[in-house]
Amino acid sequence: MIPHVELDGSQRVLLTHATTFQEALDLIHETIGCADIAVKPVLTYKLSNVTKSTEAVCLGSDADWEGCLESVTAAEKPSKPISVKINITEQYIASLCVKLKIKLPSAVGAKTGRGKQKIQIMDLEHAESGDDDFDDGLGIMEKEKKRLRELQGKYSRCQLCGLDKACKVDINGNHCRLSNNQLRAWSMALALETRGVTLSTPPNDSLFGMFFKNSKPTPASSMAYPSFPFPPYMPMNSMNPYGMMPWGMPGMPSLAPPMSPVTLTLNPQIVRALGSNRRSPPIPSSDPVDMAAASVYPEITSFLRKLDEFHPKRDLLKYIPLFEELDFFNIDKISKLDTATALRGAMDISLGNATFLLEQV
Repeated sequence: MIPHVELDGSQRVLLTHATTFQEALDLIHETIGCADIAVKPVLTYKLSNVTKSTEAVCLGSDADWEGCLESVTAAEKPSKPISVKINITEQYIASLCVKLKIKLPSAVGAKTGRGKQKIQIMDLEHAESGDDDFDDGLGIMEKEKKRLRELQGKYSRCQLCGLDKACKVDINGNHCRLSNNQLRAWSMALALETRGVTLSTPPNDSLFGMFFKNSKPTPASSMAYPSFPFPPYMPMNSMNPYGMMPWGMPGMPSLAPPMSPVTLTLNPQIVRALGSNRRSPPIPSSDPVDMAAASVYPEITSFLRKLDEFHPKRDLLKYIPLFEELDFFNIDKISKLDTATALRGAMDISLGNATFLLEQV
């Protein structure tokens, strides 16, 4: 739904997920009626399923547009489609109506009584109009972008999830990937100086429920990325020469190291025996590990999905139902099959994939 000053209301426009930000921006400006105007409005949006008190989200960059599409995808249901409401300020609408010499929409300046204030008309011919509200809007957008860069820099340092993904450890010690929608909401809250929100503490709402004990859990449909349960401690890749060095030092690779080790000579029984006598070094994360969290084995389903992201050619997801048929639910069950031959005897799996899975466990 996009405001249309000549129609005194909003116009419904259909956009697809394939629409680029620039294409959407051009269509929005054309629908509003400001395509040929030098000064463009500051755009914000809300989804149709949120409450009136929910803060609008900025729509001023490609990342904002991706976050919008991500929010729609997460909230959509087959029986209840989600629409996006584009918002612009009353001041800009009034200024555009004066510029186009058309009647003001009925909703603009509807306040009456002692608190009523006359709307100041903006100069839409020059980008630097000196208007305080317009400048404030741009200032918020710049702050939001700056805060977004800070969040991405702080939480994109995890070797487990990869340096191209932002992640934060939840209250249970699990690595949770931060979606674009979460990053946008967090950065906007920082830009608006929301009370209690810092670079270490996100907004305490349903979108970040996994990071607060007193918050309602976030519905599964609202999360752009699933949270994979990993124990607080897992062994480092023995073949990674950078495994004991912090990320960000000069000479470090820009991408996460490959997860599959090269050596094939370690016997799983010996590895388990060594692991029972000493603690494996912790995974360097972008967030401190919750020492009180219980150390549990990851589920095989999540384990295979995680490996499939880094090794798609192995097609590991097809083995999920096979493990479930065997009542194998956690990865410690795989490690009890000492050899690849034993694993192949238990299920229909190639020798290469059987060897690979035993190495990863």
